[in-house]
Amino acid sequence: MNFILPYKEAEEILREDIKQIKETGFFDFKSKTPVYSTKKALEEKGIMLGLLIARTKSGERVVLRAFSGALNSSYLVEGYTPPCFSVKAFEEVVSEFDSKIHCYTDRIELGESDLIPTRRQLSNECLEKIKELYTFYTINGKLKLNDIKELNYTTGMGDCATIKLLSFCFKKGFTPISLAEIFFGKDSESRKADQIYPPCDEKCKPLIKYLFNINLLYSDEDIAIINKDAGLLSTPGKGDDKYDSASIRIKALFPDAPELPSVHRLDMDTSGIMVFAKTEKAKRNISMQFEERKTKKVYEALLRGSLMTQKGTIKLPIRLDINNRPYQIVDFENGKEAITDYERVKIEILNGEKVSRVLFFPHTGRTHQIRVHAASGLLLPIVGDRLYGERKEGERLCLHAKSLSFIHPTTGERVTFEEEPDF
Repeated sequence: MNFILPYKEAEEILREDIKQIKETGFFDFKSKTPVYSTKKALEEKGIMLGLLIARTKSGERVVLRAFSGALNSSYLVEGYTPPCFSVKAFEEVVSEFDSKIHCYTDRIELGESDLIPTRRQLSNECLEKIKELYTFYTINGKLKLNDIKELNYTTGMGDCATIKLLSFCFKKGFTPISLAEIFFGKDSESRKADQIYPPCDEKCKPLIKYLFNINLLYSDEDIAIINKDAGLLSTPGKGDDKYDSASIRIKALFPDAPELPSVHRLDMDTSGIMVFAKTEKAKRNISMQFEERKTKKVYEALLRGSLMTQKGTIKLPIRLDINNRPYQIVDFENGKEAITDYERVKIEILNGEKVSRVLFFPHTGRTHQIRVHAASGLLLPIVGDRLYGERKEGERLCLHAKSLSFIHPTTGERVTFEEEPDF
């Protein structure tokens, strides 16, 4: 995963913390009577330490600290944010199941292998009760772990320093500013001592989407990158029912961003990569890149049917059908130039029918360009396209903005962000 918040300011303070931890030999080095020694972490697998700088409602800056998992078998340590569950309730659940599970383990080791399914069932029951204890505070409310039905749960999800910090931050009504996590311990195959790391893909990424109310992939002082969900508007529409949008959610997360931080749009039904500006200067810069066609975009889609050509270019001018908004039509006399390269990836089976997985590389950015070019140029509409094809029950528009490349407004370097589709 990428860095989801600017990290340099938080990293500076965290490195100073780690310096004092090493000098004192205690994680709770600020305590008058420190008790949590670094010996165990240095001898065993180490621990991730995190620090978040946040802004209070009154504008003051506060520093929050956290560790991943438990610190020397303790979840509550002075100077660090608490876990996302009641420690007392957690200990009661563990106490209820621990002795029973250990008893079965002992008997299995003595040869009673028929007890393995019983032990597994008991362990699963224990895990389910522990999951029920997790509560996260999000940017717009409170959420139980078990309420996220589509989550592919992994043991330890919700225990990372980043999740603790963000949940505590939102619980207090703070605004997150800068976040850093550094590994404290000995070098291993997966972690290097004193190295800064972004939030992990396995346990953090699935939850951050719910904490932020937007699928944030990356942000720094100038830009924010999201993977927009299909069905979410890019910018507010007319009427209260169309106010919620990716742009509004980014503004809620980054209050200092421009009033409308969006610099481009995706159709509501299209998912994928979008960039937002966090400063007016960045907005002007990136908007100009889109206008001058300096950005590079790649879309992935499923077309209904078999595309026989491997690759090619579609050149069909497009305009709005003023009698059937927002429908776009091909018009060689009055339409605007629209050019799209395409490349077939493979032909596969979806719900019993043949579909073609295709990459599209648009040179222009006309409204519904890829949808029109697929239906009218390749004569194969995109799966789930209710305007230019058909949408069967349970289908979504299978069009995803897979990659976006542009020049970073501050560094001047070309950056590329990618995210695979979920279809």
